[in-house]
Amino acid sequence: AGQDFSFVGRQCGMFSYSGLTAAQAQRLRSEFGIYALDTGRICVAALNQKNIDAVCDAIKKVL
Repeated sequence: AGQDFSFVGRQCGMFSYSGLTAAQAQRLRSEFGIYALDTGRICVAALNQKNIDAVCDAIKKVL
């Protein structure tokens, strides 16, 4: 996608602001079943080895 998401690794806590727009967050929910707030905030604590690839692929598709 060409976007730099290195800022996610510098954030602290269970949630991260992804930089996604409200429309992109809505697409994640409706098309991929991945919940993100309209502010772009996502729960990184819910990511694991079983779902990280699917989440990353979905984010790439909504960018």
